[in-house]
Order: sequence, then structure tokens, then C-alpha cells
Amino acid sequence: MRNRIVTSLALITIACLSLLLIVRALNTDKATISDPEKGRITLKMVHWIGTEAGPVVSEINERFHQAYPNITIQVEYAPVDQYQSLIRSRFVAGGAPDLLGIFPGTWKDPFTQAGYLMNLSGSKWESRLQDDALKIMKTGDKLYAMPINRNVIGVMYDKKLFRLKGFTIPKSWDEFLGLCEKIKLNGITPIALGIKDQWVTQIIPFSMAASAIYPKQPDFDKELYEGKASFSNSSWKQILTDYVKLDQKEYFNKNYLATTYDQMVQMLATGQAAMMIMGNWSLGPIKLTNPLAEIGIFPLPYVEKDQTIGLSSGVSIGIGISSSTPYPEEAKKYLDFWSQPEINALFLEKTYSFSVYKDVHPLLSPALIEIDTAFRGPVFPFPDQNWPPGVQYTLFQSVQNVMAKEKGLTIDEVVSELDRVFVQNK
Repeated sequence: MRNRIVTSLALITIACLSLLLIVRALNTDKATISDPEKGRITLKMVHWIGTEAGPVVSEINERFHQAYPNITIQVEYAPVDQYQSLIRSRFVAGGAPDLLGIFPGTWKDPFTQAGYLMNLSGSKWESRLQDDALKIMKTGDKLYAMPINRNVIGVMYDKKLFRLKGFTIPKSWDEFLGLCEKIKLNGITPIALGIKDQWVTQIIPFSMAASAIYPKQPDFDKELYEGKASFSNSSWKQILTDYVKLDQKEYFNKNYLATTYDQMVQMLATGQAAMMIMGNWSLGPIKLTNPLAEIGIFPLPYVEKDQTIGLSSGVSIGIGISSSTPYPEEAKKYLDFWSQPEINALFLEKTYSFSVYKDVHPLLSPALIEIDTAFRGPVFPFPDQNWPPGVQYTLFQSVQNVMAKEKGLTIDEVVSELDRVFVQNK
């Protein structure tokens, strides 16, 4: 009898222990499923597009987090002038972000050569890209970034002011100068300019080059590499000379050397200036500053009468993945998400920009519809996308120094220095 009781107790104990283990296992599984913190990761991204695109990037990141609750995107924005040196220092120090902004063209080449960027060839969105957008994000035959949008440089103008004063869109350089003079006589600053932010210095010359250089020499940049062309013996001298003349004629706002990009945008948005030679990416900040602003865009007519006006346009923004990220699959999911037609169209519409995909067709604002007609003529990419490292920065500094009139720098010295840096770094 006693043995039966002991045996029964033993069986009961074993049963209880088994039940306890089952309960614990179930509870453990339940905790694994319901624990919102388990498996969470944060992808860090550094980019320069905060001013123009910060709000829509936040919206896209929130949508991505809803689709992938375990992944959070943490974004750090850096000034565009400081971006390249910042990213380089992060990679060198071993603290590279998982995701980073990539400028199209040769900018990325030093990073690919150092092995810092992930090869994205074969990504599911690659075949959907427009040909030039795909090409500009490659180094050799490998794809290192996903392009997001296309931008264009033109003359942004206050349409209400133009209607009120009876100003018409100029079709030649002489007509443009005449327009600036009329605006000046009306007591209004013709052209807002703010080159305290160095990157702004390149915008007017780039717009001029689309009409003065590339229609006649579409392979000009290639010829620079081959030694068959130079800045010194090209229209670049006249471009920079005419840039300075705009200052001499007092068509820019005073103190433009101390004026920031944000301030020049505010000048156009609030009616302090009639025009601004800038990219379409400024439309968003203008609308934020003044929702009632009515802005149009036309190509800068840097041509003689009846000549065809060239358009400066190119792929503008890219996102790449660090080769050292511990979360490569999650980072790829992030790019795949951005490539979805509805997500890319959202970004394009909120940033007033054009598509780089064959199958994405965003709604264009009235200003973009106006400048869109210029795509039927000759279109050329932003020159710096084909330049070796250092040339663009040399242009930044040279323009600032010439405009400052402090160091006595001449246009001849500027183009000679551009040639020297190009040859040294090609």
C-alpha cells in the first residue's frame, strides 16, 4: 500500500513538473511573440536633404516603420557644404552610418574605391530606372546608390509681380539683362543671391553652361579628361565674367556674401526679390515661407536672340548603404520601400521634383509644368557630376573670392586653377 502511495506521489510530482515546464514554455513563446522590443533595430542615416525634404522623409520613415515595426530609421542631417568631409571622417573613424546620402556622378568614386559602399547591382528596382539615372549611380559596371529624383535649374520668378508690372519672360541674355534693369528701376531686387552657403555659388554658372558650352561641345567634360579641352580655353571664362557683371550692375541683393540660402529663398517668397536662379527644390521651402506665393520657373536664357536655350537638369539625390552595416538585409528593405511607386511619387510631389523611374509619374505643380516644356530642347546634366574630386570645391571658393573683391583674384586665375585641380585629380 505504501509503495503504491509513493509511486502515485511520484507520478503526480512528475506530472506537475511536466505541466510547469509546458506552462513556462508557453509563457516563453508568448513573451517572444508579444514582446515589442525583441528584434528591434535602428538604422542610422546621414543625409543633406533636411531643409527641402525633412518633413516628407519623416513621413516616409514612419510609413516604413509601420510596414516593418521592428526597424526604426534615425536620420541626421548635415549642411551640404560639410557633408562630404563629414561622411569621409565617419568612414575613416569606423563610425559610418548604415545609410547615407549619395551625390550622383563621380562624387561617390573615392568611397567605392575604398570599399565603403555596398554594391547594389541586381536590386529589384534597378530595371525600372531611366537609363541616365542608372548610369550616373554606377561606378564601372556596379551600382552603388539608388537615385530618388531629378531636378532642374532655372529662373524662379514672382508671377504676381510679373503680371502686375507687365514683365515678360525673356528669350535671350540681352532681354534678361533688360528685364533685370526694369525690375531694379522699380525699386525691387532683381535676383536674390546668398552665397554664404558655398554650394549656391555654382548654380548660376551651371545654368549658363547648359546653353554656352554643352550644345556646341556635348562631350566637353570627356574632352577635359582627355586633355582636348580646358576651362581656360572655353566659354567658362565668359560665363564667370558675366556672372560678375550681374553683381557690377547691382542686380543682386546687397550683402549677398553674408546671405544664406534660406534667406535668399525668403527674399523671393516674401516679395523682396523678383527672381532667383535656383533649382526646383526651393519650391517647397518657398511654400512653407509663404503659402500664397505664386512662383514660376523658366530656363535661364543665356543665349543670343533666336538661339536655342539649354537646360541644366540631372539626377539629384541618392541613397546608398554602407558596406560595413550590421543590418544589410534591413537596409536593402529600406531602399526597396523607397522605390515603391506610391512612396517615390509622394517624395516627388512633396519636394516638387521629377521622376527617375520609368513607371513613376507624379502630379506636377504649375511651376514644374511650366519648366517641363524645356525638356523638349537640349538638356545637360549638372557639370560637377562628371568632374573629379576637388574641382567643384575650387569653383565654390573661387567664386566667393572673386565676388568678395578682397584678394584681387581674376577670372583668368580662376579658370587656370580649375584646370590645375582637374588635371591633378582626374
